Amino acid sequence: MLQQTSIRKRSADSEHPIAYLILGGIASIKLNLLGEIYMGEFIAAVYTIYLLCSLQVERRFAGILGLTLLWSIAQIFSDLENGTDVSTSMKGVLAPLVFFATIYAVGNGFDSRHEKSLWFFVAGTTLYRLYDTTFNPIDVAIENPWKWGYAVPVLSLLLAYLSLRRASNMKVLVCLLMFSAVSIVFDFRSNAALPLVGAMAYLYRDSRPAAYLARAARASGGMIVIALTLAMGIYLLNEVFSFLFAHSADFGFLSQDAAHKYTVQATSDLGILLGGRPELLVSLRAFADAPLLGHGSWALDTGGYVDELNLLSHQLGMSLTDKFPELDSTLIPTHSFIMSAMVWAGITGGIFWAGLLGSCLRTFLLHLRRLPVYFCVGMPQLLWDAFFSPFGADNRWLAALYIGLLFAWTWPRPRGRQAAQPRTPKRRPALSRRPAQE
Repeated sequence: MLQQTSIRKRSADSEHPIAYLILGGIASIKLNLLGEIYMGEFIAAVYTIYLLCSLQVERRFAGILGLTLLWSIAQIFSDLENGTDVSTSMKGVLAPLVFFATIYAVGNGFDSRHEKSLWFFVAGTTLYRLYDTTFNPIDVAIENPWKWGYAVPVLSLLLAYLSLRRASNMKVLVCLLMFSAVSIVFDFRSNAALPLVGAMAYLYRDSRPAAYLARAARASGGMIVIALTLAMGIYLLNEVFSFLFAHSADFGFLSQDAAHKYTVQATSDLGILLGGRPELLVSLRAFADAPLLGHGSWALDTGGYVDELNLLSHQLGMSLTDKFPELDSTLIPTHSFIMSAMVWAGITGGIFWAGLLGSCLRTFLLHLRRLPVYFCVGMPQLLWDAFFSPFGADNRWLAALYIGLLFAWTWPRPRGRQAAQPRTPKRRPALSRRPAQE
């Protein structure tokens, strides 16, 4: 017993949380090498190459690696078909590879046995982003620093703290309610709603519906049923929020421009969700025009897609003044992880995201009962970004970080990677000796 206690103590003492805090800060530095890339992605790529030198891939990553190679190879053929220039093609082909490398490196570099190091690393990833927003903000962050700068790193820091402290349900709910209230005031709808969805998943992780979803995730074809259920849930939410935001002018805490925009979007034929993401409709038409090979990496607009988006935006209330700020871009608008891949590489990009998101969601549901709140809030955010956020450097890094940590937390470590523990030699039972007969 004393020996086991000392082993656990040595394992806990081997953690260096401050070092991981610094590593997280370094990982969040953004570089410009062929394109925007985070230092963490560069480190992850080097570490992944080192790990793959053994030519052995753990089962949990084998399927994702196959999907990644499928997308990259399809991207090469798409770029050849569309005459994409070499530098742009290299960025498009490397994007899924860098994404996988981050997932693989993070998934192998952390585990739930050393959770303090994990949460300090997550906290560290917010440091440079907070610094960069404060001293080098982008143009839109000057106008709304919460929405375009502070909200995401503050939420990450808050979730890391709540997970590390194993906060009570009440504390989790109060903190996320306060965060959502601030996001509503600063016109950040998704960051106001998604943490509350995650909070509900966390609070009801031991409920019967959660157990039913876990059983469905194990069953053959269960993930298809779950996907259809989610689609129905999104439709119902769109109807509910469209009804609520149709009366945005009565809220009182929204600005006049925001209230006008939400009212027009909510009363449109598409509702509040799609009404705020007209890029999705435009990118669907772009995919339908080239479903097999797509339009190439960073697909150029040669079919009038930008003009169509400007018209839709005007009709759906994105124009708040008589002077309409039209989008000025040479690229096909997508604003979605999934649609970016499908516009770039055709149906293969959609297969990649369907397989990856299905694997993530299944892992999440199977282990929901023991997941910290960080993962419960992160899953709705991942699904939202996959459908409604651009696959740029920022979202690519954050999504890969979350997926890697999810797999690290939920997968037992292989025996070869476990900390070496002294073996207790087996003792053979002593042979009983009969007393000598006198």
